[in-house]
This record gives sequence, C-alpha cells and structure tokens, in this order.
Amino acid sequence: ADTLSSVLFETIREEIPEYQVSNELKKVNAVVQYEILKNGQPVGKWTMDFKSSPAEVYEGEPRNGAKPACVVTIEDEVFVAIAAGELDPVKAFMSGKVKAKGNIMLMQKLTMVLKNANAKAKI
Repeated sequence: ADTLSSVLFETIREEIPEYQVSNELKKVNAVVQYEILKNGQPVGKWTMDFKSSPAEVYEGEPRNGAKPACVVTIEDEVFVAIAAGELDPVKAFMSGKVKAKGNIMLMQKLTMVLKNANAKAKI
C-alpha cells in the first residue's frame, strides 16, 4: 500500500534485532495487529508479532492462527504523527482518532518502538 505507515513498519522490521537486544520487545510479548486507513477506508493490515521468537513484523493478518492481543485501527497520518511524537497516543485514543480492541495498554508499550523507527525512517 502507498502509505507512510508502511515505511515505518518496514523500518521496525529492520530494527527488530536491535529491539530484542534492548529487551523492549520482551515488555510487549504479544501480537498486535494494525489496520491502516486512508480517509476512513482500509488500505493495509500489519502484524507486529513480539510473542514469537524471533519477533516478526509483516504485512497482513497474524500467521499460524495467532490471535492478536490488541487490534488497532488508525488513519495513516495519525499513526505517523504518533510515531513522530507529534501526537500523544493516549490523547489520540481518547479523542477517537485511534480505535483499539483488546489490551489497549500494549499501544503504550509500543510507543518507544514507534519513536525509534520514526527517527530512522526519514519520513
């Protein structure tokens, strides 16, 4: 999909070995699925599987029948703004810009991963 968020997800995938060394992913220890929207229309799905070893980030639904602990539905530009630190994820959630089902506390744990990816992605 032609989205800025796909650049971020690709960067996160490349950075996984670094996150595993820093134990950032052990804190998450879950499968999180992102449904990316553009103007309210679904344009892509990405899965962050930080439960399996090694951790994986890939486009599409969770693999091997894995159930996501949290499903996040978010507009492409909102996702990028959160990763850039321009938008507080809690405020975005409270104002309805981010919708999540399941364990929403996982979104907070992923904030650091997103910020690191944003710094390296050069969007």
